[in-house]
Amino acid sequence: MISSIAVFLLGAALAAFANYCADALGWTPRYRSPWRRFPKEIREKSGAPARALVDYVPILGWIFAARLGGAAQEEAGKRGKRATDKSSAPERVAIPGLESAFFWVRPFFVEFLFALLIAWRFEYWRASGTLELWFWAIETLLFWLMLSASLIDLDDQIIPDALTIPGAALGLIASALCPQWLAPVVYPLDWTGERATESVREFAANFATANGWSAFSSSPRALVALALACAWTFWCFALLDRRFYLRFGIRKASAIFCRAIRRSPLTPIVAGLWALGLVGIGLVAWRFGGAEDSVEALLRDPLEPLARSFLGLTVGLVLVWAVRLVGSFALGVEAMGFGDVILSGVIGSFIGWQGIVVVFFIAPFFGLVFGVIRRCFNSSRHIPYGPFICLGALTWIIWSHKFDAFLTPYFGDPVFALGIGLVGFVLLAVMLLLLRLVKSLAR
Repeated sequence: MISSIAVFLLGAALAAFANYCADALGWTPRYRSPWRRFPKEIREKSGAPARALVDYVPILGWIFAARLGGAAQEEAGKRGKRATDKSSAPERVAIPGLESAFFWVRPFFVEFLFALLIAWRFEYWRASGTLELWFWAIETLLFWLMLSASLIDLDDQIIPDALTIPGAALGLIASALCPQWLAPVVYPLDWTGERATESVREFAANFATANGWSAFSSSPRALVALALACAWTFWCFALLDRRFYLRFGIRKASAIFCRAIRRSPLTPIVAGLWALGLVGIGLVAWRFGGAEDSVEALLRDPLEPLARSFLGLTVGLVLVWAVRLVGSFALGVEAMGFGDVILSGVIGSFIGWQGIVVVFFIAPFFGLVFGVIRRCFNSSRHIPYGPFICLGALTWIIWSHKFDAFLTPYFGDPVFALGIGLVGFVLLAVMLLLLRLVKSLAR
């Protein structure tokens, strides 16, 4: 009982931090969270009462913070204006994020429901055994990342790199530290799909032998490490501020490209992350690369889960990036933001390629329901997609055992899964082109 209450309070504190990040990392600065201090100009012009100690209490503090809402600000502003200048009309200066009298409702339910979710999952994993408490910790970290990204996306239709870039690194690290977290991956040993293995080292050795790479045939760990390093390098490069304008010619476009990367404040951060990632991959590949091939040694080997996490990261990025490209080409407008692409990769690094494929097909149903409801009450056509990816991931995590029981035969044949993916993207392109044609005829 005491542990459950402590976990509930921990969940409330984590959700309070997510509410703070939603205000601090969004495109438009807001001051709903009590941990966000009002700037001097807002304190002088709004006339809002100061923060109270009770405001800092998770969940309950939002009920007392309701006094800071729009009506209270307006009345306080009028009184302050009359006290300073009775001849002029009162002017209201609202605090960003507190314009509505009901601003506190969303953060209140965010903290309460998140705390309930964390406490429930804690009891679920504790009933499964002591070891699974590590699973609860990884799950909680993923839930917090998804909650923060969803809140910011709902407010400003962006997902900041400050969340997604460290999130991807945390997903890879968590998978390497807890090898039992991700489900095994079936790697094909031939193009027929009849011979397969769950060992990435065996797959790498077979691949090296088939291509005549004698240098890697006897050292498959080196080939796996090289592949992971290349994937990590490509992912870090995709995060950079890339501007390549071919209309200016190759020479000038290259100069603009190099100048944009050199001047971007994100470049040193990504460069440092890239270097740390390469060092980590090297340590995993060689420091833990013992010659022992027993079952116990394979379960302790962090290279296998790291490869699974990288595969999930890659599949998540490729799936949503392909939808972004196909949708933008078919509709003539940007179909999905790049933040959604990175968020999908982050979730894939935590739940593996099987999970992110299921999330990819579940998320549109949540988006469809939200879109219909929003169209009934709001004419805006801009719908943030990040929260629906997170809802799909939450669905997969809670009912993963049922999904596994139904989909394992299909996931066990990578050739079949690849074929289904290609057919799905072709059908998506055709559907979007038809939708664009119908819209043009309607005009």
